[in-house]
Amino acid sequence: MALSVAAAALIVTALVVLVVAIAGQRDAAHTAFRSQQALSLGNQLETSLVDIENSLARYVATGDERYLAPATRALARYGKQRGELTNLVSDDPGQQRRVRAIGVAIDDYADFWVHPLIAVARENIEDARSQVITDGGRARIDAIRQDFARLFARERAVIASREDRADTRSSSAIAFGIGGAALVILVAAGFALYLRRSVVRPVLSVAEATGRLADGELDARVPAQRLDELGDLARSFNSMADSLQRSRTELEHSNAELTRSNAELEQFASVTSHDLQAPLTTISMYAELLERRHGTEDPEKGPALVDGIRHATSQARALIRDLLEYSRAGRGHLHREPVPARRIVDQALESLAGAIQESHARVRVGEMPVVLVDRANLCRVFQNLIGNAIKFTAEDTPEVGIEAERDGAHWRFSVRDNGIGMQSRESERIFEPFQRLHGEEEYPGTGIGLAVCERIIAQHGGTIWVTSQPGAGSVFHFTVPAGERAGPPGDDGAAPPVAAGSVTA
Repeated sequence: MALSVAAAALIVTALVVLVVAIAGQRDAAHTAFRSQQALSLGNQLETSLVDIENSLARYVATGDERYLAPATRALARYGKQRGELTNLVSDDPGQQRRVRAIGVAIDDYADFWVHPLIAVARENIEDARSQVITDGGRARIDAIRQDFARLFARERAVIASREDRADTRSSSAIAFGIGGAALVILVAAGFALYLRRSVVRPVLSVAEATGRLADGELDARVPAQRLDELGDLARSFNSMADSLQRSRTELEHSNAELTRSNAELEQFASVTSHDLQAPLTTISMYAELLERRHGTEDPEKGPALVDGIRHATSQARALIRDLLEYSRAGRGHLHREPVPARRIVDQALESLAGAIQESHARVRVGEMPVVLVDRANLCRVFQNLIGNAIKFTAEDTPEVGIEAERDGAHWRFSVRDNGIGMQSRESERIFEPFQRLHGEEEYPGTGIGLAVCERIIAQHGGTIWVTSQPGAGSVFHFTVPAGERAGPPGDDGAAPPVAAGSVTA
């Protein structure tokens, strides 16, 4: 700080001296110009006096009045020239006295020599010639010229003195300016070094730590010993890093717990499914034994009871199977591969061949693209949607249409049917597990299929939804990312479906 104040003071001093020097130079130049004018005017006045004397001598020698014309003009200019010379000489009192003395001498020369000599010459030219021979006028002129010489010498000395002072001030100002500039450079360099060490380096340290933090190094920290704003920045960064590290630790712990819980849940579902299937099989076997042994004792009630037991065990098996499928849907690693969607649709139609033939359904498949998906999971989605389209119909002949269309970065698939439809308020509820809109006697099932589809599509990064009206059928839409290697529609390379009651492509 002290260095900065000293530098500022030196700069101000240098500027003041420079201004004074410039003003001195300007005044010196102005004075020199006036002095040069004074010298020039003095030379003219001196020359005029010589011309007067020469003209007067020619007139006396010849008696010709024409020779008096230059002297008359010079005497007419004399008063004005003397006033200008008085204004132009320097303010030195000695110079002013010399100008006044020269003026008095010229006045005496004109009054006591020129005018009387002209008057004498006009009356008696010989008397005038005898006076000229004495060189009285020349003596007066020589004395005046000596006064002019002293005036000119002093004026030149004044000019030189003022120029020397102006040069000295200029040199001093330049020296102060150079010194101030050097000091400013030193102060600027020191300030830049201070900024680099005290400001830039801590900011760069925070920026570097931020980059490391963004790359996942949550243990990145910066020194926070300072008590200024940069220290607050460092402490805020360290606090943020601590928070992120705690959050990651908690997230890793939660993920580990979730992974363990999911593994236990999957194991529980598998074990439960296996353990429950065995008692159900046993119940079915005992029902058959009861039918064989006691079916004839009560021919009306015996078979009905056995059929009830069989139907209940069948429902239990289906529910256990669907629960196991739902617990596994949307989990695990996706085996993505580029595969023609038409092949996946054909595989689903082949699995549903029996239902298609039994219901005499007509299935129309449009052009299908090549998609980057998990083949087995997407086949399960198509199988559930096509199966529902065949099952939930009020017509004698179900009609199903399967289409694909590019939708930005996704492919949008549509499965259209001519079924019973639904209310728009129910379009979201049907994707929840165990949600059924119709009675089990009329449309059997567990209500798991669409929930499984939603999990699979969500795991692929897409969405699934339905548009429907009661009695007008439904259209189930779902999207899957196009992927870098997904091809255009028609590039499927698929053969006609293997099994279908009535399928068109």
